[in-house]
Amino acid sequence: MATTAALKLSVDNVILGKGFLEAAREFKMKTPGKSALVLGGTGEVGREVIKHLVASDAFDKVTVFTRRPIEITGTNADKVVQKPVDFENIAQLESDFAGHTHAFSCLGTTRGKSGSDGFYKVDHDYVLNAAKACKKVQVEHYSICSSKGADKTSRFLYPRTKGEVDDEVMSMGFAHASIYRPGMIECIREESRPMEKVFSYLLPVVKLVFPKSAAAPSSTIAWSMVFDAFKPSETSKYVVFENTDIMNTFEKNQ
Repeated sequence: MATTAALKLSVDNVILGKGFLEAAREFKMKTPGKSALVLGGTGEVGREVIKHLVASDAFDKVTVFTRRPIEITGTNADKVVQKPVDFENIAQLESDFAGHTHAFSCLGTTRGKSGSDGFYKVDHDYVLNAAKACKKVQVEHYSICSSKGADKTSRFLYPRTKGEVDDEVMSMGFAHASIYRPGMIECIREESRPMEKVFSYLLPVVKLVFPKSAAAPSSTIAWSMVFDAFKPSETSKYVVFENTDIMNTFEKNQ
């Protein structure tokens, strides 16, 4: 049987910025002993979340639940723990998630890769199974990468699924829950996504008209997710970050 090649991540090439580093230091000083878990860590946003969490040095431990091995190098890489995951085994999820204070969900697939049923199972069932397990073991802050246009009343499968999950997460009663809804994710993907490739050719023109709402780099989305964990809203338990919010947060805290 062929073995899956390890994904290689280097922590030392992450650019954090002054505002991020100050927030990370303050977070660690005021709330020491925190630990984070990452779901979907081999995806484009998930791998950036891992890099930003590790580079921040704000968490004592970062646990990555994945079916594909990740080779992480650089400063603080020894803080990373990797565990296999079975999203259908709720009891095991609760056992493995226990003791973590923050969760970052970047789990997802596509209809092209998994079919309609497979997409719904991953992006709805598995994501909610993980969220429920996190709530059961009292994770303090749950952050999830959703999508622009998420709407549970939509006629279309993708935005409807994302909207259903978003609403369910916000109703679970987390002390803090943050929903991220980026537009097109700017990155170099390992897998081919024809529609995204077509749109990428049009993106420079679209961004001239909508400079902050059309798209965001995967690294910027991850930066914003981790930064928000350091400085959660003081006025609302549940916050939705649209693409413009993601870009503004990043630009204001460099």
